[in-house]
Amino acid sequence: PPPGPEKISKIPPADGSSITIVEGVDVSSDAVGDILIPQLNGTVIDVVIHNAGSLSGTRDVASSDLMAEQKLGTISMDRMRAAFEVNALGPLRIQKTLLDANLMKTSDSKEGASPMIGKVAIISTGLSSIDDNTSGGNYAYRTSKAAVNMIAKSMSCDLKEDGISVRSIAPGFVATEFGPGKETMKGWGAMTVEASCEGIISLLDSMTMDNTGEFHCVKKDGPTVIMAW
Repeated sequence: PPPGPEKISKIPPADGSSITIVEGVDVSSDAVGDILIPQLNGTVIDVVIHNAGSLSGTRDVASSDLMAEQKLGTISMDRMRAAFEVNALGPLRIQKTLLDANLMKTSDSKEGASPMIGKVAIISTGLSSIDDNTSGGNYAYRTSKAAVNMIAKSMSCDLKEDGISVRSIAPGFVATEFGPGKETMKGWGAMTVEASCEGIISLLDSMTMDNTGEFHCVKKDGPTVIMAW
């Protein structure tokens, strides 16, 4: 099974860096700010990466059933709502919480690649692209991620005057414990975590106020590309 929060909190930081684990944060809870804000202790964040996501919005579905239960004939409204709570409303909850608490870095610089701008990246998926959907299925996952793309686009408009750049990023097809599991995904041709992270970091570095509001995808064999919404 994928690692839970109790395992993640025990991961040691890399040499030369420090990691602070904020415990008990549930992006699907409307009370998330009550947990998050006190633990941040006034820390202003310059780059926020909304990475929490779920294929189905729960850990209670067996990996062998994840795809089957999201077909047109089997999808339930409970599954749709659960996925939306994590994938779409989760990033909105967290970002609004940080903004309301004035814990998001802002800048007076509105143009160019200023290092002073704040950055918000939402980890999306290629399956969220309406233009690229030629196979259907995955109703809860696709639609909740398409919704968060719209949230990212709207944020890019609303936060532009504050000097905060926003970008939606699809990490590509990556071999992780997400969905059916690392070994299965590796057999399907998924890229390594290292390759995906390298692409994500390059996209974070290239964020400016001039390119805010874009949707990019990391590719396994080649440069990152702008995705069609």
